[in-house]
Amino acid sequence: MNIIGFNSMLEASFGKLALSSNSLLNSIRIKHENNWYLVGEACKNLGKNPHRLVNSRPEEVDYQVLLLASLLMSSTGSSDRISLTLGFPFSTYNSFKSAAEKILSVKNFVIEYDTSLFKKDPSIEKKSIEIENLEIVPELAGCAIALKKHLKVPETNFLLVSVGFGTIEIGMVTADGLNQRTIISVPGIVRCIQNLRVELEKEHFIGFINDHQLDEAFKKGSLVLNRSNVNIKNLRSNIIKSFYREYISDTIRAMISDRDFERMEKIYVCGGGAYYEEIRDSFKNEFEKVLPVEILNEPDTLAAIGYYHNSIRFINSSSTGTPVGIDIGNSSTWIVKSEVE
Repeated sequence: MNIIGFNSMLEASFGKLALSSNSLLNSIRIKHENNWYLVGEACKNLGKNPHRLVNSRPEEVDYQVLLLASLLMSSTGSSDRISLTLGFPFSTYNSFKSAAEKILSVKNFVIEYDTSLFKKDPSIEKKSIEIENLEIVPELAGCAIALKKHLKVPETNFLLVSVGFGTIEIGMVTADGLNQRTIISVPGIVRCIQNLRVELEKEHFIGFINDHQLDEAFKKGSLVLNRSNVNIKNLRSNIIKSFYREYISDTIRAMISDRDFERMEKIYVCGGGAYYEEIRDSFKNEFEKVLPVEILNEPDTLAAIGYYHNSIRFINSSSTGTPVGIDIGNSSTWIVKSEVE
């Protein structure tokens, strides 16, 4: 299993670009319709306004460009025919699923990309990716699959919480699967970023910094404004603690009953927000007297790993497609595929 990722920022790109990296992953410049786009690290380093709409619809440019970049990176070198699983949060799953299936029904994607950022003798190249099998599943289901198939967790009943950039997904997992009554999506870390913007604007002019750029500063704990370094670690801590109380703790209290807690054996926390110390500490302080809490290692890759394991189901004597899982996240995009043979 091979896990690769890039940040989900993109920007339209014009003119010629010079060599700036030594790998395709850090130099993604692809063509969508009649425009070129920088994606991921290339966009972060060379773009003027790296951005991405939060929870964009499959019909929108943001999603389609990231999808093409993900399919390009899904190539294993041994097979460009894939069995693909991807997903959406429960809040958008029902409305986005059919649109994504329609886009991916094309089956054969010819992706045009520019090698000038990572090759000394650049050219415009094309990669053909054939989607042999496709399934779109809820994001929380992907996380549950990864816990059971990849991490082989022993618990039968547990609470699963995914703290993502765009959404927080909460639900109880049983031997029969996800308990639909307990599943809910609420705003994710992006709400912290919006609160950070409001607080900073009290004393600073922050110009046209978008939410994804502020997210980078939020993770780092500082940013430069008007040529001065502004430390935001204390502000970040207060914002996250308030966010936990209002969007995580209160939601669990409303959706998960005492009877549910009696049936559960553990709480698993995943998603990129699990990297924040305040989130980890808040979970443990609130729940460890009731249930053990496990913050997963590399928590932001769990959904993509689950999608990959779901794709393995398609592999049989009549299928030659390489299993691939793609998690097109609001902050980062992850691709899980087989190792190169």
